[in-house]
Amino acid sequence: MPASTVLVIGSDRAALDQIRSVLTGAGYQVSDLEDVEEALRVVADHHVVVIDALKGPRSASDVCSEIRRAPALAAVPVLCIAQGDDVEDRVRFLEAGADDVIARPFDARELEARIEALLLRFQHSRGVAPTTLPSATPAPVRRLVACFSPKGGVGTTTLAVNIAVALAQRRPDRVAIVDLDPQFGQVATHLNITPRQTIAELSRDETALDEPELLRTYAERAEPGLHVYAAPGSPATAELVTPQTVGRILATATSRYDAVIADGGSFVDERTLVLFERADSVVLVVHPEIAALKALHSLLEFLAESGIVGSKTLFVVNHLFAREMLKPRDIENLLGSRIAIEIPHDTFVYLKAVNEGIPVVVGAPRSQAAARLTKLAAIAIGEAASEAGAADGERRGLLGIKLGI
Repeated sequence: MPASTVLVIGSDRAALDQIRSVLTGAGYQVSDLEDVEEALRVVADHHVVVIDALKGPRSASDVCSEIRRAPALAAVPVLCIAQGDDVEDRVRFLEAGADDVIARPFDARELEARIEALLLRFQHSRGVAPTTLPSATPAPVRRLVACFSPKGGVGTTTLAVNIAVALAQRRPDRVAIVDLDPQFGQVATHLNITPRQTIAELSRDETALDEPELLRTYAERAEPGLHVYAAPGSPATAELVTPQTVGRILATATSRYDAVIADGGSFVDERTLVLFERADSVVLVVHPEIAALKALHSLLEFLAESGIVGSKTLFVVNHLFAREMLKPRDIENLLGSRIAIEIPHDTFVYLKAVNEGIPVVVGAPRSQAAARLTKLAAIAIGEAASEAGAADGERRGLLGIKLGI
């Protein structure tokens, strides 16, 4: 079964080299990792996983159990290697969810045969041709979503973070958020992480800007598997993040992740225009009051002249206050476009989320706010329709905007 990929997890380098030699000789593409956490992050990228002896707090059976507890990894078969012919060891692996167990010492031909049998069994059970990689996660959408508002303090970062976390819950370690508010970005604060490196340091690394796996080393990992590229720690280093480096970061990130969410802040410059141009969706946060709508109107007139955004725009009304200052229909009339979704007011939920650094979709998953934010995430990457499509037959200005506020 050529071109099938095998991930081997173990702590003994000599043993890993032995397995790699056997399987590579049989035509498989083999990755071997001693770092369990790193291995768990890439399980879904392989056809089959082999778990050998492990040192440390987690045993091989523990790691097998972790893989089997993840619904997204159900399509990846697991072969465990017992270190002797002890029946109890074999039973322990099977109880942990292993699909097959082989004992040391083993013959190379037996290892090859067991790997091939697992692949055939799993592929047949899903009606997949032998050369097709079984999909353990939803098909990558490779979408870049930009979140922006010309008015600060309207919840742009809150929406960006919750969109990213909602997507990461379904695609652990396949979603990233990039904080492109280089002077005062607060994505890291909203996730309660202290970044060791930021996009300022990344901007100095010419190789990492174009190499996906090196780029990954500049990210912090936040639960539930969201990779965070934090804003510079000081406005003094913001100038390191040039429009050119923004373009390279976004290009490399979208080649590495299924979805990339970018918090563009509230200031328009060349970096922002690069983000808008590359984005597949531009989420514009609407605060329902006249001053904010005038600022948004000015932004849209500016973007209309450049022709950058076009039909990629999604208008999201974020209700910051309990009292409704403008009704949705009034906002749509002023914008000349339909609202994609409304985010409800909930002072307690949002304040708690920001103060504790736990996003709403994690800290209050059953709240109405979390449900709407999760829906927004699906809309932003094209997995769900907005709550109101553009009105048929309505005359519009550039960008679908009536220029008459």
